Amino acid sequence: MNADQDKPDADTLTLDPETERDEQALSLTDFLDIAALQEVQDSFSSVTRLETTIRDADGESITAPTDSEGRSQSDTVLDFLLAGDAHDADDDSIDDAAFVAPIVVDGRELGYIEIAEYARPAASRANRNELREVAEALGVSPSETNALVDAAEQACGPNKAASVQFLYVMANYIARLCYQEYELRHRVSELSALYKLSTMLAGKRQMQNVLDTATRTCAEVMNVKAAAIRLLNHDGTKFVPRSAHGLSGDYLNNTAVPIDSSEIFREASEGQVVYVADMSSDPRVLFPGDAEREGFASMLCAAMMLKDRPIGSIQIYTAEERKFDHHETKLLQAIANQLASAVENARLRVADQENRRFQRQLQMAAAVQKRLLPRELPNIPPFDIAARYVPSYELSGDFYDLINLGDNLGIAVGDVVGKGVAASLLMASVRASLRAYAQDLYEIDEIISRVNIAMERDTETNEFVTLFYGVLDPERRRMTFSNAGHDPPLLLRDGTFIELQTGDMIVGVDPEQTYSKLIIDFEPGDLLLLYTDGLPDAVNFDDEKFGRQRIRDAMLDVADASAQDAMNHILWQMRRFVGLRRNIDDTTLVVVKVDQ
Repeated sequence: MNADQDKPDADTLTLDPETERDEQALSLTDFLDIAALQEVQDSFSSVTRLETTIRDADGESITAPTDSEGRSQSDTVLDFLLAGDAHDADDDSIDDAAFVAPIVVDGRELGYIEIAEYARPAASRANRNELREVAEALGVSPSETNALVDAAEQACGPNKAASVQFLYVMANYIARLCYQEYELRHRVSELSALYKLSTMLAGKRQMQNVLDTATRTCAEVMNVKAAAIRLLNHDGTKFVPRSAHGLSGDYLNNTAVPIDSSEIFREASEGQVVYVADMSSDPRVLFPGDAEREGFASMLCAAMMLKDRPIGSIQIYTAEERKFDHHETKLLQAIANQLASAVENARLRVADQENRRFQRQLQMAAAVQKRLLPRELPNIPPFDIAARYVPSYELSGDFYDLINLGDNLGIAVGDVVGKGVAASLLMASVRASLRAYAQDLYEIDEIISRVNIAMERDTETNEFVTLFYGVLDPERRRMTFSNAGHDPPLLLRDGTFIELQTGDMIVGVDPEQTYSKLIIDFEPGDLLLLYTDGLPDAVNFDDEKFGRQRIRDAMLDVADASAQDAMNHILWQMRRFVGLRRNIDDTTLVVVKVDQ
């Protein structure tokens, strides 16, 4: 192997063995407290009469030295209490009495440890006989011999009091180990149930499928007779039944329960898990007769909380009276919280689908609206024409139109109040009316009057249109126009601005309104700008409007440019002023340049 291959790559992170060990180090006291370890050490020392110390992985003592003298005195007292009436020293019979230490987990006895109090083995009895023979050979009296034998057995035999104490320490530790396993099994069972529920809910996209799956799965994992889900209505005042498993249709179809009339649902809506031991007698139950007919005994109710806000509740019912333990209560609460997320996701999916459908409809409507605009700009010397329509949303209330009138050209710019679908429909209606009357009528003021009457007849009082309409006469270099409340177009001539305004009312308000007309004769080099209010009202991040003065300055910059260049420059100046801020209003421009 090449020596270089033994070197770690420059980008590879390596840990010093000491550092790695420290990061992964565990301490004995992470699992057992010092007091418990001290009790184990002291009990073991008393039983074995050996000096004992518990140390950590580095050899440091965790426990304090055992107080042998104090333990011995305690054992003497306990031994006296355990012995009761003294046995005859010569009685070698085995006492049938036993010491029992129960092993209890979660209030239930799983077993016990038992030791006999005085179960002397045969070897012990033989040793006592040998001691007696030696004592007799030495001339020791019988009473002194018995005392000598008892003293020898007490000194060398088992420490009964310490053994009993150690017995209970062992039983306690076995119980603790069993309880840890018991807790672990509960956690695994809960995680398994939640995983099963989340897996099943993940494949459901329809709201009702989510709810039906949840009730069925909840009844199974909680091992109950039935489960039901109620959701809060839109104003958050009633719990409405939405799904059930194991319930009859009559029970599920009970009327919605107002929060104010039900203590159970009121407590649940505050985030509590409510337990009812006996549904037939608990005064909090609104329909005890129905519950009895269904065969229900106990109930557990948990709120489905989403960001500390209740959106519904889930209830489980048992056929026999049942006390739900801490783990079952926590499991139902976890199921309710998971279900709340699933319900919200289902709602969001529905809203997203509706939004997508609406967006598709808007896109189709926007495409139709775009087709209403002139597809090609006419070539009508000496007029050079350019136009641009910039909606702020998919649909707009702005429009412009160029109407072929034989040798002349009708030119219109309008702005319908509002935005969106309603404004776009009104825009289409105004455009259709204007085109229809422009083809049949000659007088411009009469055309606008007819449009006004049609608009007023078909719209609400708060719906109206600002409209400028003029007819270009290329032979005379003239335009006849009428302005119904629209921003006055600007005519730039030799550095001077002329506003084309007739002072008439907007369209669609007063059917009796009459309109006037004016005539403007063009000169070579004139620049005419027709626009909607989205241009002057464009706002930058300082909430400052683009304004009419900046429009005039932009026109002065391009007084000698073509219509297309002039329009592009004006739009560019507006966009540079606004920056990245989105324009909140539609913008439409029509530019007419009179050639030399």
